[in-house]
Amino acid sequence: MVGASNGRFYSVIEHSAYPATVFSVASAPGSQQVYSAQNFVPSFSQNLPDGSLLGGAGWGGIDYVITCSLDGVVTPVYQFPANQVLVSPAIYGSEGNYYGVEVNALAPGGYAYRVTPSGTLTIIHDFPAGTFRGYFALPLLQASDGNLYGATIAGGANGFGSVYKLTLDGQYTLLHSFPEGRSAGGPTTLIEASDGNLYGAAQAGSGCGEIFRITKSGQYSTVYRMTNGPDGFCPCWLLQGSDGLIYGIAHAGGSVGAGSFFSLDLGLPKPRPRAQHFHPQSGTAGTRVRIWGSNLLSAEVNFNGVPATAVSNSGANYVWATVPSGASSAPITVTTPGGTITTRASFTVE
Repeated sequence: MVGASNGRFYSVIEHSAYPATVFSVASAPGSQQVYSAQNFVPSFSQNLPDGSLLGGAGWGGIDYVITCSLDGVVTPVYQFPANQVLVSPAIYGSEGNYYGVEVNALAPGGYAYRVTPSGTLTIIHDFPAGTFRGYFALPLLQASDGNLYGATIAGGANGFGSVYKLTLDGQYTLLHSFPEGRSAGGPTTLIEASDGNLYGAAQAGSGCGEIFRITKSGQYSTVYRMTNGPDGFCPCWLLQGSDGLIYGIAHAGGSVGAGSFFSLDLGLPKPRPRAQHFHPQSGTAGTRVRIWGSNLLSAEVNFNGVPATAVSNSGANYVWATVPSGASSAPITVTTPGGTITTRASFTVE
């Protein structure tokens, strides 16, 4: 489920009689809202600065990059040719375009792409044959240095998966190749943590897994070896919480063999906030401003040194702040338990 700027969480129900419906829920019991039926099956990957949702969709061998409004209207942004399969969720790039990885079901290779919001696709990198195996969901993220980082389940120098870096114009760097002997190859999860390094989880032989750290220059180390059963079996999925801990889900294993939730304390600092966009760009005292970024929980907001009249969170990606009396035009400052960030653009007080 993906949190939205209205405080609701959105996801999709797939049906047997027709493709799917979008729904949302809030924290209160009985708050579910179901929207119009779709002609395909959407899947949401993240929220966007304008408050809408980004994701992919598929039906009948055709995949799409899509957006979704908060009233459940799904809009195709780009339609891929038949028999091409999305293996990474579309993500929002810092310059406003969408990025992802696509695999051709009828050919051995795949490619990384950029799609503009108006629907123009550019292939920024072609992966060689043998890079992909099956249709595992593969990670892709834009890190704080502006580059894209991803992982593959196969490929690399040994054929058992890799971690790589891509610039936004497609310059490729292989950072790490996983060794032989892994039953399912490379990782299906990759995150950037508060120390600036990348973390992921991959199978390490005999069904167990390992949580690893890799620097942006490619230095790889295992930070935790999961026991064969009680800790859970990978594939696993990770995120870093606002307390600095890494939290994860293992798809199998655990105390009853049906999977596990876990946390890992690596002594990482609390994540610093990132405030990347805000809307509107100007207004009078009393204007409610939506700030979009990441790690924005428990935020305090100042307009040129004057505290906002009211501040509220809508998940970790959105802060709503009311322009106070006495504010003047300047960048907006956001402070959380993890640090302070100032927006690049200025808010104009009218």
